[in-house]
Amino acid sequence: MFFTSGPANGHAVLVGGVTALERRVREFAKRGCTRAVVAANAVTFPRPLPIPVEFVAADSVAPSDAVTERADIVAGIEIVDDASRRSAEWKLIRGSNKSFEGPVDALINWRFSMRITRFLSHRSLAITPNHVTACAILLGLFASYVAAFGSKWMVLHGYSVGMAKYLPFALAGFMLEVNSILDSVDGELARLRFQYSKLGQWMDNLSDDIVDNVFIIATAYGLSQWSSKWWLYAGIAAAGARVLVSLITYFDVYRRTGTGDVFAFRWWFESDKQTADDVYDPTSPITWIRSFGRRDTFVFVWMVACVASLPYWVVGHGVVIGCVQVGLLLCHFTIGRSARAK
Repeated sequence: MFFTSGPANGHAVLVGGVTALERRVREFAKRGCTRAVVAANAVTFPRPLPIPVEFVAADSVAPSDAVTERADIVAGIEIVDDASRRSAEWKLIRGSNKSFEGPVDALINWRFSMRITRFLSHRSLAITPNHVTACAILLGLFASYVAAFGSKWMVLHGYSVGMAKYLPFALAGFMLEVNSILDSVDGELARLRFQYSKLGQWMDNLSDDIVDNVFIIATAYGLSQWSSKWWLYAGIAAAGARVLVSLITYFDVYRRTGTGDVFAFRWWFESDKQTADDVYDPTSPITWIRSFGRRDTFVFVWMVACVASLPYWVVGHGVVIGCVQVGLLLCHFTIGRSARAK
């Protein structure tokens, strides 16, 4: 691969925390390129590149067998000044979302997550997507703590019973929605700055299950302080059912792929689907039905319920999701086993 650059030296400009040149090199390395020659001013790279890069004089001629590309063009935009840099950067960030994202992510959450991603992309490369995931986990667990014990704390400190019954759940629901937004940020940042890792994949998926199930139990415990103890039992049962399904899902995915990518799991009725884009085809009615069980959607619904002083919905919704998932799991094994027997 032979890269050239314009007179503005746009190849050396940081776009989304990565120089335009590094971005182009990594993009073509993913396509199978094994070596890059750059006819432009030399730049240093803060981390190792996947292929060797050689700098030559700017007026050098490309070898006859080399493919020539511009190193200062990012997302179809030539980097000549700060305005073009910002335009290219935002275009990259807008394209860093998953193609099969849920409806709330697609309509609402991206407006916040991508601005946070843009801000973080300008920070040091030492701030990784895994750090974002860790912050999201801590926020989600703190939201669970507030849901479980916030009412009791407020009563002990002299707040009215009405306020104590409402404010902790509302605050917890809001914090969980912020956790959901950060759950998008870590993936966007990883794709934007090429900071993928197997650890990050496992952390991202496992953290969602841990936070959601703890939040269901915590909300149920908080409700049991004011109402029937059966709310707590229902919350524990809902979380237990979801954990069972998650464990079986992760085991199946890891056995087949060696990764923690839960989007690689296929129910019996989608075994012919090759990619997640096929599974979550926006033209399919099933995609819209199953969106009610996707995290971005039900976390947003939980937040609305908590703010509307209806935290019972969180536990009830958790029970419904748990029952549906266990039912699907039973059908999955029963029908799948029958299909293999035939």
